[in-house]
Amino acid sequence: MPIAKIGSMNRKNQICTLNLWVGETRVQARNCATDERLNRGFSRLQDIQLVRNHRQDPLFGKSIEQRIVWRELLELELQEVDEQIERISAAAGYNPTSEPH
Repeated sequence: MPIAKIGSMNRKNQICTLNLWVGETRVQARNCATDERLNRGFSRLQDIQLVRNHRQDPLFGKSIEQRIVWRELLELELQEVDEQIERISAAAGYNPTSEPH
């Protein structure tokens, strides 16, 4: 895979897409809200990068950029915890959607 130019952001760069690529196929987000949030965050990061490049100010928008990235990392961690709980519950035979008798 070719290395992306420093400061460039495009959707084919695995770092910029949180590695959501498998070969040439994008892994689909689990729901519309997640996909929308990721697209919105990516667009904001692109906008910040454009202004940063235009101003030639490498520090422009760093705090906002860090908040966006950390928010997504936390969401991924929470998603992983939810999936682990579901796997453990399934292995134990617990179905949280069923009504107690």
